[in-house]
Amino acid sequence: MILNEAQQKLLEASKENATTEQLIWLSGYFYGLANDKNGGAQISAPKSLPNVTILYASETGNAAGVAQKLHDQLAKNGVPVSINNMLDYRVKGLKKETHVMIVASTYGDGEAPDEALAFYNAIMGDKAPKLDHLSFAVFGLGDSSYDLYCQTGIDFDKRFAELGASRLLDRVNADVEFEEDAEKWINELSEILTHTESQATDSTTSNTASATQNWSESKPFSGELLNIIDLTDDGSEKNVWHLEIGLDESGIAYQPGDIVALLPENDSDLVDELIKATGLSSDESVTIKDETYSLKEALTQKLDITAINKKWVESYANQTKQIDLDVTSNEVKEIIEGGDLLDFIQAYPAKLTAQALVDLLRPLRSRQYSIASSQAVYDDEVHVTVKQVEYESLNRVRKGVCSNWLARLTEGDRVPLYIKPNTGFKLPKDDQAKIIMVGAGTGVAPFRSFLQERDAQGIKGNTWLFFGEQHFYTDFLYQLEWQKLVASGVLENISLAFSRDQAEKIYVQNRLLEQAQSLFEWLEQGAYIYVCGDRNYMAKDVHNAFVTILVEQGQKTPEEAEAYLQDLVTQRRYQRDVY
Repeated sequence: MILNEAQQKLLEASKENATTEQLIWLSGYFYGLANDKNGGAQISAPKSLPNVTILYASETGNAAGVAQKLHDQLAKNGVPVSINNMLDYRVKGLKKETHVMIVASTYGDGEAPDEALAFYNAIMGDKAPKLDHLSFAVFGLGDSSYDLYCQTGIDFDKRFAELGASRLLDRVNADVEFEEDAEKWINELSEILTHTESQATDSTTSNTASATQNWSESKPFSGELLNIIDLTDDGSEKNVWHLEIGLDESGIAYQPGDIVALLPENDSDLVDELIKATGLSSDESVTIKDETYSLKEALTQKLDITAINKKWVESYANQTKQIDLDVTSNEVKEIIEGGDLLDFIQAYPAKLTAQALVDLLRPLRSRQYSIASSQAVYDDEVHVTVKQVEYESLNRVRKGVCSNWLARLTEGDRVPLYIKPNTGFKLPKDDQAKIIMVGAGTGVAPFRSFLQERDAQGIKGNTWLFFGEQHFYTDFLYQLEWQKLVASGVLENISLAFSRDQAEKIYVQNRLLEQAQSLFEWLEQGAYIYVCGDRNYMAKDVHNAFVTILVEQGQKTPEEAEAYLQDLVTQRRYQRDVY
């Protein structure tokens, strides 16, 4: 034994109740003693590390994941660090901060996530505090296919500087493939804040079981497709599928409200047409991130061939020397909005090598779905509700990448997937709190998981589901399950809106207004609102319906009603999972 009993006791006593920073200093102290020829080391005071606050605002969990990795890396290096959802943080708290790191996503047309709205409005307002005592850095996440790419991050970066804060690093605008940018940003910040060599950033997040986070976009779990059920009947104008995927031996854990990300493949017929249009050969070898594939493999499994944007068109024009290609022309805009890569190459053909074509394309990303099951009921499975997307545009039938890939699968096939914790869409901690669930079409999926969870826990009542679809007889998704839950008392109320079963179209927002008095009473009793579905239409109409309810039943002005709902967001009593 290297140490005698007395030395061991002394060592144990010295580390008891020591902070991480103190332990690091002790390590350096003993190392210095060991290397000092005279048996005594020059002792320097422990390095003063800054107190760091990380603020994040996430839409689908990506920003939260980056923030958590930054937190774990800094904590590992002994930096005093805290992490906060912007929803829980007040702008006046910035007066006491010295170092603030912001990780914020942007969705839609430059919009900030719901989690960020209160903080965003406050920091942009006239009463925002001076921040000339503060250092900051911003990591923005977005999608470059939108014109207002990473706008939330841009706005925060600009505003903090206007208020006098100093940048530690230039802002990062990270596209859909953000992982490498995030790792570089985390390492650079770690080095700046600790003045030490940065370490690996593969630490797991603390939101879910660590095994869940071992699976990712680059390393998905391959689950077996156990069952496929058509939820729509003959005569429906759509196909909606219920899929059950096995998770055996994955270690995956999830909660109601979380998201499952599926990694699809492109349609092989579309790939063949694209290769034919380019004049290339399917067997030509190409390289993606040091891995070699045939051109057909790359276009089928690795690259996005269905979505193009203005930035891509500009890159294509430069690569092919088509200086007359006008990205602002109506023809180009029409292809960007309603077409795909095949349409563009047919309209603007050019000689490209296989590798040059591949280098122009973005990665084929996962598609994300609200989980439709509870692990309290289905321990080793995850369930997904998927609408098959097919429509006509520019004289061609278009097929949704993931939904049609899933439709081609059969039982026993493998489905690459991983779980994304969705902390902004969770059941109340109080089991007796009332919950109002509003979902149209496949937006009802997470509420199946909510009610399964409550049923498994033996919780009755205080639940109200608003569900909308086109037709009662053909489109009533999970009808028998809702009926059983009503009969058992788990689901207290259900209000249905089948838009095309009568001359006048009726939607979920209409049913909300019909129940205005009861809904207002529920809200005054502390009810939670959950909305899942289309962001641009359904979610906005539902929001406006609640504004109307508050105006009429609560005798509020529209501005007061909006403030009431924003207060519910802050309390996590108004949560949305919209897309």
